[in-house]
Amino acid sequence: MFNAISPTFSIFGLTIAWYAICILIGVIIAVALGVYEGKKLGIAPDIIYVGVLIILPVSIIGARIWYVIFNASNFSSFAQILGFDSDGNFVGLAGLAIQGGVIFACISVFIYCKVRKVSLFRIMDLVAPGFLIGQICGRWGNFFNQELYGPKITSSWYKSVISTIFGDQMYIDGALRHPVFLYESLLNLVMFVFMLVIRRKSKKALKIGDMIGLYLVWYGIVRIFTESLRLHSGVAEPLMAGPIPVSILISVIFIIAGITFLVLKRVLAGKEIKGKVIFPKQEVYAEVLNYVEEHRIDTVLFDLDGTLLNSRELIDRSFQHTFDKFRPDLKLTEADYDSFFGPTLYQTFSRYSKSEKEIEEMIAFYREYNIANYDDMVSLFPGAKDVIKTLNKKGIKIGIVSSKAESLVKHTIDLFSLNDYVNLVLGYESYENPKPAPDGILMAKEKLNAKNVLYVGDHINDMTAAHAANVEACGVLYISHPEVMLDAKPEYVINKLSELINIVGV
Repeated sequence: MFNAISPTFSIFGLTIAWYAICILIGVIIAVALGVYEGKKLGIAPDIIYVGVLIILPVSIIGARIWYVIFNASNFSSFAQILGFDSDGNFVGLAGLAIQGGVIFACISVFIYCKVRKVSLFRIMDLVAPGFLIGQICGRWGNFFNQELYGPKITSSWYKSVISTIFGDQMYIDGALRHPVFLYESLLNLVMFVFMLVIRRKSKKALKIGDMIGLYLVWYGIVRIFTESLRLHSGVAEPLMAGPIPVSILISVIFIIAGITFLVLKRVLAGKEIKGKVIFPKQEVYAEVLNYVEEHRIDTVLFDLDGTLLNSRELIDRSFQHTFDKFRPDLKLTEADYDSFFGPTLYQTFSRYSKSEKEIEEMIAFYREYNIANYDDMVSLFPGAKDVIKTLNKKGIKIGIVSSKAESLVKHTIDLFSLNDYVNLVLGYESYENPKPAPDGILMAKEKLNAKNVLYVGDHINDMTAAHAANVEACGVLYISHPEVMLDAKPEYVINKLSELINIVGV
């Protein structure tokens, strides 16, 4: 048997509460599980990381507000509500109501999903187990604080068990007490394991979004049980709504809300009420997992110029240099320069000459100037290398399909040290018909043995080629006229390359 444990410890002169450590452990585990399970549901890790940074503080604030609302008489100033004493010293937020935290978290998740345009039900299916993990771990903070205990233990054999496990920590107010925190932690663990099992084993019964309904029902039942024990501990209930303990009242509401949600989302699924669909069409959990896995992007192909490589100035100067020699009277417009992106050099110069010999001379003259100034005038777009490295590290195959000469594409890969991350390079010589024909993309798909491909480009020809190859297209919007890209109707558009991580979902 050991003596009672202090609720805090010191390290490097800082006083740290064990309760905070328990909460932190719960958050870390919940986030790790959310990222792991989120990938299976097609939710990118970035969605979860950013969501946690927003929703966790909101939940803590909500838990504090909930506690203060029902204990307003205990607070004499706003500073005290924020955790400061009368001398202005921060003494901590002694008083958090977890049910308030759950309510505020659900509201913030709803808003976050609307803003980020992600599936609310899929996110809630990640949040529900996360709630349970937080409560499983967080309740052990009550152990260190000698909180959430029940009446005296009267059974001799049970006294022996509890004293052996917990020592003097559950010896409170002159008696060994029921470890109610343990009961709630273990009961939530039971539901957590059940959720992990049912969403893998259930073939038809479990629908997307059901997890939060199950959580509300289960948590309500568990809290009624544990709160009933706590009310017999001799400690006055801190949160009261008249004669009724708020924790029990809210638990009943949770149960009713959970059951109502599970029923209505089935009865009203896909149906319009006053012109609005309240609940989307039901998705079977197992079928969503299978669909996401079957359609997971395993290969990303990139165009080079204007997509990965910022070569606009070099290309403009190379064309100007060429036309100054071969068409000195020609005044190029911005639209002309824009049109040079995408087609091959042969296609471009064929618009200005019918002589095959002159076209070849123009191409050679262009390339001589372009190559001579290449290294000094090109750069990768921000984030390009990091995105390629991240995708490669996560097992995504990377290819470059360009209208540029293959030797120059390979030189670019060498120049920016991308050899270790790019699996395939194809220049215009490698395939028969240039974009908008799908030949290059189809060849890359075959060579990489790719199943689900995303092609990223900056020109309408790139989007047309991708669709002709029956692969998904992603258009970049950091071009002169992004509306042209939108007109091409790609499956995805991005303002910066780092957004690819969300699309691929790694």
